[in-house]
Amino acid sequence: MAYTNLSFDYVAIFFLIMLLIWYMLGKKVPLKSFRWFFLVIVCAFFATLLETVGYLIVRYSNVIPFHYAYYTTSIQLFFIHSFIIALTYCFMTMAHIDVRKNKVLTWIFNFSWLIIALICIPNLWHNRIMTLEDGKYAAAGIGYILYVVDGVMIALCVWMFAKRKEDFKFLKTNITVFLFLSGVACGIAQVLKFAPMLNFAIAILCVVMYIYQISPTAVTDEVTGQLNRNFFCEFLRDRFSSKKAFNIVVVNLDDFKFVNQSLSVSIGDKLLHEFGTYLDDMERHNEVFHFNADQFCIVVEGEDEAAYNIAQRIKNRMSRFWLEGDKDIIMTATTCIIRCPEDAEDSASLMEVIDYAMESAKASKKSDISYAKDMDLDKIYYIKQIEKAVKRAIKNKTVEVHYQPIYSTEKNIYNSAEALARINDPELGWISPELFIPIAEKTGLINTLGDLVFENVCRFIREKKLSDTSIEYIDINVSPLQLMQKDYSKKILAQLSRYEVLPSQINIEITETAAMTTYAVVNANLYDLVDNGVKVSLDDYGSGYANIGYINHMPFAFIKIDKDMVWEAFKNDKAGTTLEYTICMLNALQLNIIVEGVETEEMKDRLSSFGCQYLQGWYFSKAVPEDELFELIS
Repeated sequence: MAYTNLSFDYVAIFFLIMLLIWYMLGKKVPLKSFRWFFLVIVCAFFATLLETVGYLIVRYSNVIPFHYAYYTTSIQLFFIHSFIIALTYCFMTMAHIDVRKNKVLTWIFNFSWLIIALICIPNLWHNRIMTLEDGKYAAAGIGYILYVVDGVMIALCVWMFAKRKEDFKFLKTNITVFLFLSGVACGIAQVLKFAPMLNFAIAILCVVMYIYQISPTAVTDEVTGQLNRNFFCEFLRDRFSSKKAFNIVVVNLDDFKFVNQSLSVSIGDKLLHEFGTYLDDMERHNEVFHFNADQFCIVVEGEDEAAYNIAQRIKNRMSRFWLEGDKDIIMTATTCIIRCPEDAEDSASLMEVIDYAMESAKASKKSDISYAKDMDLDKIYYIKQIEKAVKRAIKNKTVEVHYQPIYSTEKNIYNSAEALARINDPELGWISPELFIPIAEKTGLINTLGDLVFENVCRFIREKKLSDTSIEYIDINVSPLQLMQKDYSKKILAQLSRYEVLPSQINIEITETAAMTTYAVVNANLYDLVDNGVKVSLDDYGSGYANIGYINHMPFAFIKIDKDMVWEAFKNDKAGTTLEYTICMLNALQLNIIVEGVETEEMKDRLSSFGCQYLQGWYFSKAVPEDELFELIS
């Protein structure tokens, strides 16, 4: 069938030329797949161009010697079948398959290219692949071997998409698979002498791959122009697979949020862009990534000294103005050097090391240079694991609430209990509240955690009909951060109404830190709760800088004396006298006193004689699950 319409080939050539221009002028993406994609474009371009030239020669054979068509066709066939091999290899690198380290794959690719070369190159003289007569192509027997090679490559691609789909993080897999299969269909159609649209399909496939996988715009940060954090993860997977040592220089601009808040976000963006440009100009041989809003990462080849020199140059530069002539900003930067694979063995662990190493560096050596190897990474790693455990417990709603009973010395019964959050993680086991509560506060998880605990307590009070027992109310610890929520009291009262729990059945315990705060919203929440019948008590009295002033002005129903103060009183006579007079003073103020840390009968008797109305501690019981609490109070 004579080929008379070249419109689709002309469009394909145009697309491929534009693609080559975009590729050459754009930012180079430091991946093997990016380099192999260039070979894919080149093969597609020459295959399309030479096929078009070949058909033009046939069309104008009265002017151009007919045998030239054999030459262009032979070279065109080499490029079109090389395109399929190069595309398959490119997909392999996208899936992080190192062909060179796989003997079977290496043999398949090398043998395939050898077959194509041995068939196509001699065809320049022997014309054994196909015949060309009367403007028509007819395949010869040896040409079908090329189709077998194509079939092997297509099979490899299908296997890869089926087995390693998760590796194509940035690739729109469904679109690419559809276009790939469309290209295969067009190739079959062209072989069977139907509509010749193979080159057009190939060009569209290349354009889609560039836009969704290879294009620098998909992996660069809009503000700074550096490669972004998502691509950093992809790059690290490729980098770790090489098994060669390298350093990561992590640079954090100190107090950058202040620039955004005080000068504007646009000024902050200008500063980031200028700093990023400086890093690019300084490190032309190393890759620079914009890791976070105020954080950059530089991947440095070679020894530690090279990384330290870069960090030192950055530190020296920070002593000069940024945005000179505009805002004249002086900034400092905290720098941490991470050695791979010594400090991190893979990309996932490196992400964690960067986060907690930089956090530690800012705490201990802010505005200076530090090394991850000098930090207690195991401890920081454990803290991060606890943070993950808290997130898992909140997400899966596996936070447990245990209850430690509080003994009334006047009634000789357990009249209340303190609700205490407990986390039993599948990986870490039981985690102490002394560990996970501060981490929850620091990471902002405390609000969600507190809401979950409060809901569990309300459910417990309703389902177990606590009003029919000796337990008059449940103590619930509330973080200062929770009280800083504008509508916290409204949320608490709504929960009580939902579970049909009386406000008098709840006692909110706040720490001295919360009591001393000057935030109006904290005081508003507390007074709103008290006005609606919820009791409020001061927890851990005596553990900090106790101020009788806020006891006089806050609506506390109970004062809970810290266990450390109690234990010291039974070791030291002066401390004992201090405790006795503290209890006397609080009684004179008509405040109910709860004493923590009661562990012996001697402590129980003596504290009762001091005038303590309520006692709590391991002498009576540790914190226990719901069912065990009922056994105790019965």
